Amino acid sequence: MKKMFLLAACGTAMLLVGCAGVPGDKESDVPPRIVQSGESRQWDNGSAFGPVPESLVKKGNSICASLNTKDTKYVATGYHSKARDLSGKTFPTGGFFCAKE
Repeated sequence: MKKMFLLAACGTAMLLVGCAGVPGDKESDVPPRIVQSGESRQWDNGSAFGPVPESLVKKGNSICASLNTKDTKYVATGYHSKARDLSGKTFPTGGFFCAKE
């Protein structure tokens, strides 16, 4: 199943497309990281994400909605507070895992 990923960093959304696992029931001790895969960037481990905290659902869904097309809608299904960028640095605002609604 193809998944879409979205990363929120410092209030700026960065789109990432790729295939990976689905979020788990809690954040992994090892945070997900952006990796280069050919010409695209994607999360290295979707199952490292935990649930989206209730206080971040609206923000996550708003960010994921930037992936929406006429026929497909996306929602935040995972969050990790220590998600890392391509160079391994922690994003200050964490990262969201987006999936088709």
